[in-house]
Amino acid sequence: MGGGSNYHGDLAYNIVPKETKFSGGAFVKYNFNEFWSVRPTFSYMQISGSDQNFKEYEKRNLSFRNNVYEFANIFEFNFQPFSQRSIHKQTTFYTLLGIGFYKHKPEAEFEGTWYDLHKLNTENLTAKNRYQLYQINIPFGAGVKHQLSRNLILGFETGWRKTFTDHLDDVSTYYANPNALLSNNGSISQRLSDRSWEVSETGMPLANEGDMRGDPNHKDWYFQAAFSISYRFTPIICPF
Repeated sequence: MGGGSNYHGDLAYNIVPKETKFSGGAFVKYNFNEFWSVRPTFSYMQISGSDQNFKEYEKRNLSFRNNVYEFANIFEFNFQPFSQRSIHKQTTFYTLLGIGFYKHKPEAEFEGTWYDLHKLNTENLTAKNRYQLYQINIPFGAGVKHQLSRNLILGFETGWRKTFTDHLDDVSTYYANPNALLSNNGSISQRLSDRSWEVSETGMPLANEGDMRGDPNHKDWYFQAAFSISYRFTPIICPF
C-alpha cells in the first residue's frame, strides 16, 4: 500500500495539505468470512509541521519532522458481502479498527543539520516525565475495495491513529529555563527550545521561562490515506 500521511497537534491545529508526506506499507490479510477479516500491517509514515503555516503562531517559529514505523493488527468489517464467490459483491465499503505499536523520533533542522529532539530534551523534562519513543496507538478509519479479478483487489482507505502522547512534535508543556537547558543539554537544545529569536526584530527570544510552549491537554494524532493492491490466494475449486 502507498499514499500520504499527515498529523494534527501543537504545530498544526488544522490539517495542512502541503505538509503531507509519503507513506507506504505491506500487509497480510486473513478473511474469516465475507464480512470480517484481520490484517497484520507494517507501515512507514513521515509527518511534519511548522508554525510558519499559521499567522498567529509564526513568531513561536517551531517546526519538526518525524519518521514513524508502525506495526498494527487491524480488523476490517465489510458493509457488503465480499469474496471470490459470484453471488457476492465485487465492491464494498468497509470500516477498520485495531491496535498498533509504533516507533517515532521527532527531529528539527537547524543550519542545515537535522537534530534528534528527544535527545536534546528541549523542554528540560525530568527522566520520569520524558516521553517514550515506543508507543501504542489505536488505528481506525474506513475505505473502499473493488475486486479487479478473482485474485486482484484494489482498495483505498483513510486511517486515523489515536495516540497517547503529546510529543510527536516534541512540543507539549512550558518553556524551560534557558540557562538550565544550556547547562544540562547543551547550546543546540537551548537554541531549538525557543526559536522565536530567529524571527524577532531584536534577535532575542520572545518567550519567558514558564510560558506555555504547547498544550499538554490535547494528544497528538497522525493519519494515513493510501491505495492498496492485494492478491487473493483462493482455494482450488473442483470443476466437477
